[in-house]
Amino acid sequence: MKYLSLTALFITLIFQSCQNQSPVNKTIPNDTAASDITSDTNTVSSPSTKTSPNKEASIFMIDTYRMDEYSEDPSKILNDGWLDLYEEKGEYYLAKVDYKIEDGFSECAGVPTKGVISKRNSILFLNFPFLKAGKIENLKITKAEIWPKETVQYNFNNQKYLLKGYGDIVGTNIQTNDQNHEEVFHDVKNYKLICSFNGNSEINMFKADQFNDTFIKTLFVGDIDRDGKLDFIISTPTDYEENSIMLILSSQIRDNDMEKSSYKQDVQFDC
Repeated sequence: MKYLSLTALFITLIFQSCQNQSPVNKTIPNDTAASDITSDTNTVSSPSTKTSPNKEASIFMIDTYRMDEYSEDPSKILNDGWLDLYEEKGEYYLAKVDYKIEDGFSECAGVPTKGVISKRNSILFLNFPFLKAGKIENLKITKAEIWPKETVQYNFNNQKYLLKGYGDIVGTNIQTNDQNHEEVFHDVKNYKLICSFNGNSEINMFKADQFNDTFIKTLFVGDIDRDGKLDFIISTPTDYEENSIMLILSSQIRDNDMEKSSYKQDVQFDC
């Protein structure tokens, strides 16, 4: 089981195995009109989403990428506009990215690789013109996985956020996590994660028809855009051979739908 740790252009970047990956990198626009959403799993370009005319926004996972004929060198994507969301001694900060590139080779794909290695304890690289460097308010994650029929509540600035999972549990077993601890794992179908704000109506955060030996995991809860409301970063793979991350910024939510207003990057790493 894998846990990982936001108008659109999709990145196609590819990972190394056993962290080797064939990326299908997607950034979901704030304007959710169908004509503004594009998908191309065979080309690689700088990940971007238009938040307003002449301004772009996007996210970038810190990983190792295969350099095939469709891929772009990560160092050409990660320019001075990118910020690093990272943790230090329990506090979270935004600062200019500080990373190095390591060359390698993917035996699985038979192509060279470039590993993006942050010099900090980073969660995600962000490219949003309106974000500013500095300390970020955050809340402790009380429950990372929100299974069907489970709820998690966060209180922030006298506001109550209730996250609730819906879906069908079709099987249960015990697995060992990355910390070598045993934990209950469910096989889930027809999943939906919703959020209600101050007791108001539920709004969509994430949906998935089924999961293949994996599940979502909350990575960060806090105020990244400094608008006094909570933002979320969630790992959302639906297959064990996939890494996926979703950034929800409260200031960018449109049409009362968190998922459609989110920024996403997906990476397939099957051979």
